[in-house]
Amino acid sequence: MRHWTLSGAAWVATVMAHRIWSEAPPGTLRRGLSDAASHAALALATTLPLASRVRAPARVLAGALVGALAIDLDHVVAARSLQLRACMTMPSRPPTHSAVTAGLLVGWAFRWDHPFGLGLGLGLGSHLVRDLATGGAPLFHPARIVTLPERWIFPLTLSLGAVGWWLSSRLPNA
Repeated sequence: MRHWTLSGAAWVATVMAHRIWSEAPPGTLRRGLSDAASHAALALATTLPLASRVRAPARVLAGALVGALAIDLDHVVAARSLQLRACMTMPSRPPTHSAVTAGLLVGWAFRWDHPFGLGLGLGLGSHLVRDLATGGAPLFHPARIVTLPERWIFPLTLSLGAVGWWLSSRLPNA
């Protein structure tokens, strides 16, 4: 039951961080930090309910946080800069912000560590869902940006969490 309560708290944190993000000027530290907080909280909201079902909940949660945050490192490469403003004000997200990249990373992680791979998949998935609703992302093809209405974030991440819940009981060593 504790994991469900924490998941609810993570949903509240997601909404709060997302609101701060939406009100902050582009390229500011406030916007960057609230974006990261929103991605991290959404990954935890998606992953915490299944944490009690796996043998290694810390590795699942670590994978979720890595997936939710590390994918944004491609902004540094695409912008060719470490300056926050340059990384956050590009005309579109990098081509590596895609389901293809996520699938490759999750496949690699599963070969190494099933619990971490499950969390990584949920973290990357929740990150991409939020990105689709906050400006779009090149989900399957680098040249085509896909966008969704913000109201889809909640049901899509709940569905993602349900898939994770189902997988957590079927994966070996999870």
